[in-house]
Amino acid sequence: MTPVDRAVFVAAYSRLVAEVWADPVKEQALDRDPRGFLAGYGLELPEDVQVRVVRDVADADPDLEVQVESWESAATTGTFVLFVPSLLPVAQAELAEDELDSVVAGLDSSCACCCPCCCT
Repeated sequence: MTPVDRAVFVAAYSRLVAEVWADPVKEQALDRDPRGFLAGYGLELPEDVQVRVVRDVADADPDLEVQVESWESAATTGTFVLFVPSLLPVAQAELAEDELDSVVAGLDSSCACCCPCCCT
């Protein structure tokens, strides 16, 4: 997969997941016709490739690389596994220690020490 093809896939997949999270009608459409739903985002698969949707993987971190690999190998394996991670409410989400360290008063700490970008 070329870097451009990867970027196109990641953008389409990200948009698909965000819209499924935001719209129950889209969530139902995904359940009814996963292949057609993917095609609506420009993600078309050969007819002989089966689509399997894995939902609510709450106990595992979503791994974009696994999703990209599934897309790349679908024509060879005959199956595309579409992972749609669960959306945890903000109150239930936990940040990793490094994520907490990188946040300063709601801002990215990498920008907090840079006078030119915030004081001009």
